[in-house]
Amino acid sequence: MQKLLSSLLLAASLATAGGAVHAAQINGTSPLEFEGKTSTFGTAFDTSQSGQTFLQNFTFSNSSAATATSAVISIALGDSSALDITGFTLSGNGQTWSGTKSVVGGTQYFTLRASNIAAGDYTLAVTGSVTGSAGGSFGGNISVAAVPEASTTAMMLSGLALVGFAAVRSRRRNQQQHAPQDGNLMPA
Repeated sequence: MQKLLSSLLLAASLATAGGAVHAAQINGTSPLEFEGKTSTFGTAFDTSQSGQTFLQNFTFSNSSAATATSAVISIALGDSSALDITGFTLSGNGQTWSGTKSVVGGTQYFTLRASNIAAGDYTLAVTGSVTGSAGGSFGGNISVAAVPEASTTAMMLSGLALVGFAAVRSRRRNQQQHAPQDGNLMPA
């Protein structure tokens, strides 16, 4: 029994230590300020933070159904200024969307698209590690555009149908007015 308890205690302490190893060493949270539908974000790390991991959160609230598109980029300047971005996510209302990573030379970027996000509070998270000897930086933007409500879409389609009907009716009326009469036929 004592051996079982000491084994459980050892397993619990290893699990706790393992969780601490994976926790980011640099953490930050900043609210996003939108100009219209778009906001920019970014963080710079200095020499003292080289070799450390980071988790930077950017928060915002959304008041209606919307589509969010976002991108983040980091450009390595040799070994002196570089990051290894390992994750880019948008989460809120019990959902999480992950970005897609691309690397071209010393440039790495993530793109993310989240369709039909509901009203609520959201967090855009960037994770990674500072690999440059002089630190590194990343920057990005996010655009949140409202999705039209069903009634607005229906009204727009109804208006388009009315305009189409009026155009067809006008065309038919013009064709009837300019159609040759039986007595006015010209010889071929």
